[in-house]
Amino acid sequence: MGSVKFGIKEAAEFLRDHDKFLIISHANPDGDTLGCAFSLCGALRNMGKKAKTICADEISKRYDFMKAALVPQEDFEPETILTVDVADRKLLGSLNEKYGDNVDLAIDHHVSHVDFAENLCCEPHAAAAAQTIYKIIKELGAPMTNEIAACLYVAISTDSGCFKYSCVSPETHLIAAELLHYDFDFSGLNYIFFDMKTKARIALEEQLYSGIEYYCGGKCAVISVTSEQMSGVDIEDGNGVSTIPRQIEGVAVGVVMKQRSNGWKASLRSNSSVDVQKICSVFGGGGHERAAGCSFVGISLEDAKKKLIAEIEKVLS
Repeated sequence: MGSVKFGIKEAAEFLRDHDKFLIISHANPDGDTLGCAFSLCGALRNMGKKAKTICADEISKRYDFMKAALVPQEDFEPETILTVDVADRKLLGSLNEKYGDNVDLAIDHHVSHVDFAENLCCEPHAAAAAQTIYKIIKELGAPMTNEIAACLYVAISTDSGCFKYSCVSPETHLIAAELLHYDFDFSGLNYIFFDMKTKARIALEEQLYSGIEYYCGGKCAVISVTSEQMSGVDIEDGNGVSTIPRQIEGVAVGVVMKQRSNGWKASLRSNSSVDVQKICSVFGGGGHERAAGCSFVGISLEDAKKKLIAEIEKVLS
């Protein structure tokens, strides 16, 4: 039996009727899942409710500013479990075992969403889950502070590639325009998330560029990142390398293979009409048409690449 499907009004009503929220981001967190969690947490607290956020993995220091959206609050035992920007319970990482069966409401935007929560509010047309969170906060009538607006702006801008990906719609720009009415340093945030690179990131890129592999007549580019190469690199710097192969002229599908403790995670990006979500679904993964991922457990890098390239060849041929 699947999740009960909620619209914006139903999701807002659910949040009004409940309290003591635990808001869970997906593992290996990005700007969207964190921006959703911190903004919704701040909004619920501003309504007089109790709420806190949690994530299985370390959060980059680049997101420290989001904590300013949260007023101090005493700890409590959660009664209502929410997930934000989580397409599949396995993406909860180490929190899956404890919370995967107990999620009351999932708020998401992935077309590949796999039902796991009792209730679901999902808008696959949205460039970021934060678009949906913004509308829910507005429907709640919760106070929109400068800090909450900053969280939502970063969530939307990072998931849309600073508003340049094909997932961007007029609604995306309209919501961003509304957020810019609030007093936060959007220019400074754009620098931090789209221009600034740490010295460790530059050193990592130097290694990765020299190891790019081309397949399918140059239409597919693959970069492999080992755990050793990621040592000492900020998690956000690691996430950022996923776009490198896609930037190469003539490449239709860019692939970044990242080493994990039990195998390899593949992040696929597409510039063209190639639906990489369908490719990843063959291996139990998912995501969006132009950005998706999947995992290969218990096999070597070469075997993982061989399996993946075989599926990409089917599409590109």
